Amino acid sequence: MLPPASVGMAVVTTTRAVVRRVAMPRVARPRAVPPRTILPHIVTPPPPSPIGRPPHGQAHVSNASVYQDGIFALKLGLSACVGAAITFAVLNNLEKRPGITRFRPDASGSSIYNPSFRKDPAALTEETNGPDRLVPSNFPRKVRTVIFTPPAHLLGSPPAANPLAGKPLRYLIGTKASGPGRDDEVTEVSYAAAPAKRGISIAYCNLFDELNTGRYGPYLHTSNTAKKYHEGQIHPRGPGWEKNLREQFERRRKQGFTYIELDNPDAYRLSDVLRAIALAQTYGFKVVAKNPGAMNEDPTPYVAHPNIYGIIVEKDAGETREGDATPAEMDALRKRAGKPELPVWFVSFGKGRAWASSVAAEIRSRGYHNMSVTYSSAGEYVNSIDILLPSKA
Repeated sequence: MLPPASVGMAVVTTTRAVVRRVAMPRVARPRAVPPRTILPHIVTPPPPSPIGRPPHGQAHVSNASVYQDGIFALKLGLSACVGAAITFAVLNNLEKRPGITRFRPDASGSSIYNPSFRKDPAALTEETNGPDRLVPSNFPRKVRTVIFTPPAHLLGSPPAANPLAGKPLRYLIGTKASGPGRDDEVTEVSYAAAPAKRGISIAYCNLFDELNTGRYGPYLHTSNTAKKYHEGQIHPRGPGWEKNLREQFERRRKQGFTYIELDNPDAYRLSDVLRAIALAQTYGFKVVAKNPGAMNEDPTPYVAHPNIYGIIVEKDAGETREGDATPAEMDALRKRAGKPELPVWFVSFGKGRAWASSVAAEIRSRGYHNMSVTYSSAGEYVNSIDILLPSKA
């Protein structure tokens, strides 16, 4: 039996050997080398290799790496060749398409090579203007301009079958009675009167505040006519201008009128009068021009408006003109406006009988069509006496 001290030393020695064996890693050995006998407490290192020679198995690993690098290089080169071939084929195919080519025919029919095709936008435009060229779906298409020629009545003259042509006018704006009317006549009634029972009726409307209500301000104070008849000259740039017109148009439309007259246009600029005519058209009204020769501006655009269907001319009309409008002037005006057969009615009252007779004589002597003359003997347009009936063209 060993003494206790010897037993303790043996346990310590055995424990250290086990720890050393566990802690030391085992070096892998090539399979070709037979395993070595290893003592429990001794690790045998591999034998040293000869000088200048790699360890056993390292040469094999280096050869495999070189082989793999070579395969990768071959694959990379093959991929580059295939890509180049595909690119060349695509470009070659594009040049053969009918809409994209570097060759364009000259005047003789032969092909001319255009080396600046890719750089010159003009060349691209020239080559792709044909009707059968291929155009990408997202390419902005050229806008084609369509020339539309409107009908003749939209260019200035009313329709050929103007219902007012060849008919005399009963200008009765001075009386509240509209009268019975006749099928072959045109009757114009006063500011508040209803249409005549028969024939065509024209509703009198006023660019002025007819009743001088003060509801359509602001107002101007430049018209002697407005002052004479105690009417309000409405400012065309104020809110009352359109309000006055719309109220009249609504009332006249409910009464059943189709034609209207807009009185006192000579107190305003031509542009304001044209605005009023256009507004009336939105209500379905056809307009008769009033004293166009008395306007400060050229009245041709006034009469040429496609919504003008006749002209009414008064004696002593207008505030800036000296003398009365003549049949020759009105005939020239309607011809300039593109309406040579537009109806023109000359009206007068009071001391205007002699003037009416002279106008009728001029119309007869010159042979003007669609012109007539009437005279009111009972006051300012209370009745209507024919001085000259219109002759149809």
